[in-house]
Amino acid sequence: MLGTFASVEKRVIGQGTCVAYKTYSKAHGQLVFRHYRRELWALKELAVVTKEDSVQSHIVQFMDHQESASSYHLIFPFYSETLAMNMNNHSKNPQLAHCFLEQISQGLYYMHQRDIIHCDLSPSNILIDSRTGCMFICDFGCAHSNASLDQDGEFIADEEIGTRYYKAPEHLFGSRVYTPATDVWSLGAIFSEILIGYPLFNGESDIEQIGRFVFRLGKPSLQVQTEELANCPDANKLIFFDDNDSDMEDYYSDDESESEFANSRLPLAAILEQENVPQLDRDIITNTLTWSIKERWALPRINTLLHS
Repeated sequence: MLGTFASVEKRVIGQGTCVAYKTYSKAHGQLVFRHYRRELWALKELAVVTKEDSVQSHIVQFMDHQESASSYHLIFPFYSETLAMNMNNHSKNPQLAHCFLEQISQGLYYMHQRDIIHCDLSPSNILIDSRTGCMFICDFGCAHSNASLDQDGEFIADEEIGTRYYKAPEHLFGSRVYTPATDVWSLGAIFSEILIGYPLFNGESDIEQIGRFVFRLGKPSLQVQTEELANCPDANKLIFFDDNDSDMEDYYSDDESESEFANSRLPLAAILEQENVPQLDRDIITNTLTWSIKERWALPRINTLLHS
């Protein structure tokens, strides 16, 4: 399996133990090295060293790391399935959605309690044990510390990271400040996709993605624009929120069908009504997918609701 920065292959070690070797090639330069170093740091900080720890925390078990003349290697238990593989049929799967939400919200809380933000939560970065259904967060190459803070109490990243479909709005406006709310948005976006059978925000460019946000969520309030988004490096994109929406159709793919285009314009509330989403799930989705970073529900609130 080949990823953006590393490749993963199945190997058999010892007495038939299957493991996953994740290899970062030294030939790919400093950017790849930073991802390797960041992932190794995050795994050590999370200290998931046994299978039991892994199951309880929903963090993939870190077994070992090695270095050769040409590569860096991270070694994990091998799992043949990812959440993305289970979502490939694009059909509604409420049972899978709730399993994901319950387990991964616990995993993120475990991380955030240890001051680590994943920053790139996506279906491809969730492993599944096909025997037990247990899910594990993996791929920490984009992780950042919430403990290394600037003078305003926030961590500044050194590069753009994240998967577009699951990236919070502030990061589409160039923010390199990553907080627990970053992962909460991704959690809500993935949960809603599994629940209704298709992604809510599926722009093929950053500009198109912002258009998706506007159609689904409406425009952010003036307060959010001025107090939160205006501080982002690409605040000039706020032109999307003026009173003239006549050009928004330009930000949709040429091959998008008329029905798909019409559906892409449906506001979030209408979609949840149309899909008969239960009220608790609606509350979680609408309160995790918010323009405002400050208003997104914290993980303890979500976990409390799930167990109430």
